[in-house]
Amino acid sequence: MIGGLLFILLKSIEYYTKIASGFVLDTNTFFTFYWLLTGFHLIHVIVGLVILFVLNRNLKTKAIEDVEASAAFWHMCDLIWLLLFPVLYLIF
Repeated sequence: MIGGLLFILLKSIEYYTKIASGFVLDTNTFFTFYWLLTGFHLIHVIVGLVILFVLNRNLKTKAIEDVEASAAFWHMCDLIWLLLFPVLYLIF
């Protein structure tokens, strides 16, 4: 959960600096893809954090299916970011 919160903090700072520099959604094709891809990923991280907070609160019920489902969702977000990072920051 700490990693997800740190990601949201870093993305907020990064988004602020990009908007302040004038790089918005319609600047060019790269920034259109940048905003859409990182924005969708940010939404998934937020949803994953909500799932983890609810799961942490309800941990007393020992519902193993909920733990497995939330872990699968969180790892899907990690996998997406591992694919997006090289494309957005290293290739372009």
